[in-house]
Amino acid sequence: MAKFSKHFKLSSKEQEELLTDLCEAFLSLRNPSEAVQFLTDLLSRQEAIMLAKRIKIAKFLIKGMTYDEIRRMLKVGHGTISRVGVWLLNSGKGYRLIAKRTKKETPKPLGSFDYAMKDWRAFRRQFPSMFWPQLLMEEVIKSANNRQKQRIRNALKKMDQKSSLYRKIDEILKDEILKK
Repeated sequence: MAKFSKHFKLSSKEQEELLTDLCEAFLSLRNPSEAVQFLTDLLSRQEAIMLAKRIKIAKFLIKGMTYDEIRRMLKVGHGTISRVGVWLLNSGKGYRLIAKRTKKETPKPLGSFDYAMKDWRAFRRQFPSMFWPQLLMEEVIKSANNRQKQRIRNALKKMDQKSSLYRKIDEILKDEILKK
């Protein structure tokens, strides 16, 4: 997707209006033919393929496929798969909704659940900076007593899934990935 200079940064209100307009445009489409026409005008072929791959990655992750299986099937890097995986872990409501509504037969995972978890743990060890919020929370929870754990649970229940802190962390992670 295109990158934009900070000189042309829109205000939060302007961004919200633009996104609302985009959502309304999608909602106005009446059939798959109209959707194809709109997407063809809206996105380049490469952008459309990139977005389609993200959706397919989310579906495969939801099905329990390993990173290596997904990488081989879709010819994407571990970073792309990881980014979609992080979005699924942190919210992923949109991906899950699309996966549920567009169910098609997908290939069965080649390995067992244990193999997938081993692959995931190895990835986490290799790239701990991508998982620092989760690792930090795991350590905090391990050292907390029962009363503190209950307070953490209550706070997490009240927390907005897409808080400003999450967005800031996500931007930092994206910047770090792009630097590599």
